[in-house]
Amino acid sequence: MANAIAIQAFNKADSILPTLDSIARARGSNSYDLFILQDGCSGSNRTEKYRAAWAATTQAIELWISVSRDHFASVCFDRSDRNNGPYRTAELLITSALEKSKSVIFSEDDVIFECDAVEWFERALAHPMFLRPNVWAIAGESKFFDSNRHVPSDADVCRALKVAQTRNLIDRFVCFDFLPSSCFATTRDKWAEFGKTRGTTNGDRAVVERCRGEAKLCFWPVVARCRDIGMHHPLGYSVRWKGLHHKGFKNSYIVSGMLQGMSDELSELTFEKDALLTEFNVFWEQLESYKNC
Repeated sequence: MANAIAIQAFNKADSILPTLDSIARARGSNSYDLFILQDGCSGSNRTEKYRAAWAATTQAIELWISVSRDHFASVCFDRSDRNNGPYRTAELLITSALEKSKSVIFSEDDVIFECDAVEWFERALAHPMFLRPNVWAIAGESKFFDSNRHVPSDADVCRALKVAQTRNLIDRFVCFDFLPSSCFATTRDKWAEFGKTRGTTNGDRAVVERCRGEAKLCFWPVVARCRDIGMHHPLGYSVRWKGLHHKGFKNSYIVSGMLQGMSDELSELTFEKDALLTEFNVFWEQLESYKNC
């Protein structure tokens, strides 16, 4: 039984194609079943506004599959008859993929995978920390090395790379009590615990509330394996509800593709116990201060 990669689509042809291309380039993805579910346009509050872009996205995905199908173990592209919205679509997609696989890597249509992203998810899925019952999912993005709206200088980036390389941060993970909405991996048994919640209106926030109320965790890389590039796409969900100039912004300036080397073991990043991370702590505090100016 092959494992699954599940991609949620709607009306952004110009962002889903880079997402799909990055997944095809990721090492090991050729052994996966690829599932793509495009939400329907009919019944949306903005059916007429989105119709042309939705049709163009359908055509773009079909063309991409025609030339990329052989890269994967199999490819399944389904389209909903009516608009379900992003939360219900994600639930339907992940649930369907897990009917055929024990685990799934889920992504929205505006996430770029690094070449080792699939390997990261595989390593994390097998790690004893993830196997604990209180850990629900694995993130591909990182909360570290993210400058938000600011643009780090070349010197800042070089220093961050040096710290990440010398401290082997590419092999480190942390556990936080919240799940990302845009990209994560999970298993059939764990999805059964929170999948229905994820499919409700504002389900991404509802899952986070459950995590914090029930002491559930998500397994995050210190160095990002995936980047969300679509928070300000004019046809995206964030812009629809928050406006084109909303404050949400992700800007990962260090990702795994910029680093070399990887050991066989993932280990938890523990600031309080690891004296070697003093330099990184100071550096991170400086960046946090810089970002909040």
